Amino acid sequence: MTSLDTLARSAAEAVHESVADLTVSAAPAGAAAAAAAGWRMVRYAAVGAVAGAAVVATLIVVAPDKEIVMDEPIVTTTVAAPSTTTVPVTTMPPVTTTMPPVATTVPAPVEELPVVPAVGAPPSTTTTTAADTTPPVLTVNSPSNGEHFETDVVRFAGITEPGAKVTASGKFAANVSADGGWVIDLVLAPGANGVVFSAADAAGNTSQARLTVYLDVPKETTTTTKAEKGWEFIAFQKYGLCSEPIPYDEFSGTGKPGSTINVTSSYGSGSTTVSEDGTFWLRVEFPEAPHGKYFTVKVKDEFGNKKVFEFVSNYSP
Repeated sequence: MTSLDTLARSAAEAVHESVADLTVSAAPAGAAAAAAAGWRMVRYAAVGAVAGAAVVATLIVVAPDKEIVMDEPIVTTTVAAPSTTTVPVTTMPPVTTTMPPVATTVPAPVEELPVVPAVGAPPSTTTTTAADTTPPVLTVNSPSNGEHFETDVVRFAGITEPGAKVTASGKFAANVSADGGWVIDLVLAPGANGVVFSAADAAGNTSQARLTVYLDVPKETTTTTKAEKGWEFIAFQKYGLCSEPIPYDEFSGTGKPGSTINVTSSYGSGSTTVSEDGTFWLRVEFPEAPHGKYFTVKVKDEFGNKKVFEFVSNYSP
């Protein structure tokens, strides 16, 4: 049994004893006596309420010949028992808070925004010009390839791209008109003359054209006899230039019959013997000759007589 139950039971017994001790007189004692008895009951009820029980008592005293009713109800006061409950206190361990390191963020570089044209402004356009890689046109209209001449000065003419430059044999410049027509006068050597023409435009593109023409030299004839005139050293060069991979030239003339004729140069040489009729002919190759460069060729006999010529290789691989 709890303390609260014990208190409630004591309160009930006290009420019972108070009622048992109350003596109600047979004769009406009046409203004052009834009120006193009623307030006594309230006192006991308050005591029982302290113990935990709420008691409401209304004392009605009935007289033998008359019902007495209390004008005002007895006020019941409820008193709450003091709490004796003990709440255990739990001791919390100290909380240690570790703050994370503050990261330092380096701001990213500000991106440069594109320039926006003003409203109504025309959009910008970029024009890209393709590089010129086309070689210029180059033609030789005259003379024709393989043509023969009896005069040593010959005019060459043709067509090229307007604004291009035309050269012959790498060193002689032609006259180029505004419409691309060009002309140049060249001096031919006896025999075959190989000529290489080159055209170069403003972008550095080049093209070539080549042809071979001939200068015919009539052979000297003599009707004199040995008894009448004797012999004389004479030498001729037939070509003076060549466009073959291995350039060559031909030399001829007269000399003392049976004597030796030598042909010498820095890039080739040869020798022959004068025939009984006092003439000679010799073909000499120049396998080491540089292309486009003139060099000297000497023809001489064994007596110190000599003739000097020039030769150039126009071969273009």
